[in-house]
Amino acid sequence: MNGIFLLLVLLTSAVSTSAMAVLPRMKTSNVHSTALEGLAKRNATATANVDQLQLNINPNIINPDCGGIYPANINVQYAPDPFYLSSACQSVLNFIGGNKGNKNVDVIFTCLGQSTNGSGSRDIKVIINTAGGTVLNGANSGLQEIVGSMEMMDETTKSFLSASIEVVVKVDASAGTQAYQYIYC
Repeated sequence: MNGIFLLLVLLTSAVSTSAMAVLPRMKTSNVHSTALEGLAKRNATATANVDQLQLNINPNIINPDCGGIYPANINVQYAPDPFYLSSACQSVLNFIGGNKGNKNVDVIFTCLGQSTNGSGSRDIKVIINTAGGTVLNGANSGLQEIVGSMEMMDETTKSFLSASIEVVVKVDASAGTQAYQYIYC
């Protein structure tokens, strides 16, 4: 009888271990929900998640000012299977033109309580809002992330969308520069 009981315990353990190994991946969480807001990491070392949409900002935006407007090209560096993207990030991918998409845009950095320096000259605006009080570690060179949100607006089609993002910044401590390079959604 003890042998049968031991066999049942081992089989149950093996089945539950296998089940844990094949759990499906979760979709991207919205870091701006009030329940998760206090848990958002600040200044973490940037590591791209293979389930994130990765957008490149070209050229990099060096030391942007609050309210500054910067002409750039936003292009898809990596797009995972849309199954893994939130609906907002799927909309961003479609807005840009799919897996190989790119758009010439005006990137606008906004800061709480400050106005912008105009509206830019391009029809498509990418407005980046970062959390108040976010500080990059200027003593450490390398990639750092800033949690924020992004609004994309096309003035010709009157389309608008919003998504939670991480902005990836390359800090060069010796030169005192911050190069805004990537947007992860």
